[in-house]
Amino acid sequence: MAIGTTKKPTVDGLNENHNRLNMHYISNAYGYTVYYSVGATAKKFNASTLASETPYATFNKTAYVSTAAAVTAVNHHAQETGLPVIDLGSGVQGTIDRGAGQAYLTWQAGRWSVTVHASPVMGQDPVAMSKQLVALFNQYSLPIPSQVGAGNFDVTDNGLNQTITWQEGAILYKISARSAETAIKMASSMSR
Repeated sequence: MAIGTTKKPTVDGLNENHNRLNMHYISNAYGYTVYYSVGATAKKFNASTLASETPYATFNKTAYVSTAAAVTAVNHHAQETGLPVIDLGSGVQGTIDRGAGQAYLTWQAGRWSVTVHASPVMGQDPVAMSKQLVALFNQYSLPIPSQVGAGNFDVTDNGLNQTITWQEGAILYKISARSAETAIKMASSMSR
């Protein structure tokens, strides 16, 4: 009720039904951010002590001055030609760009681009995670953006670095989570 009847995730994205789910939000003239955390105890929505809890996910809605500005704010990656092609299963083909100790595997799904980052110098490879994501996307449908959407994921679960961003007109929605599966489940709940 605090953020109105606007679109928002209807699931917490966690694998278990937590009875200690806590949420608080901050807002400004352009939108708001909701922070989701699991605390030692359940607290009232927007309780002042929630700001000190570490969130497992955030949901952000931002209004831009135009559709073009919202589209530009989406970190959408076009699939490049001339790069090695990787079969990710389910008929999905991605391209991999490796260099300078980094690897980016990207594929397109309708209006969406999906990119998985890994650091080969740290022994990471984006292929296994990309195949897991394809399987998750077969199970959970993402919202349909007006023009573009982007899933940007990292092999390292370090902070809120698993993101799903899309625009609907001049509105930008973004879910950031510690887990790619959590981000996907939360975004999928907004497609219904």
